[in-house]
Amino acid sequence: MAREENETQYKVVRLMFQSNNIKRMKDIEKLYPTMIAKALGINHSRYIQKLYKPEEFSVKQIVELANLLDINAQLIIDVILKQLNSSNRIKKKPV
Repeated sequence: MAREENETQYKVVRLMFQSNNIKRMKDIEKLYPTMIAKALGINHSRYIQKLYKPEEFSVKQIVELANLLDINAQLIIDVILKQLNSSNRIKKKPV
């Protein structure tokens, strides 16, 4: 029963990634953070911190998250890269 419930919850996050509804990693902050953090083997606080600074996710953690959600890791990497590029543009001042 618990496994089926987890699969349903992962499906919600999977569909958000697949439909490009996630623009920044922190967009999934409220979506079962404790369950995902536990599955990745990191504590809840550290997981939330990484969502706000996704460059801190290791490649292994990105692959594990992709496997957990049953999606291509490239979807997660694309979100992270867009987020980093977006924050770099904001930090740069026009000349």
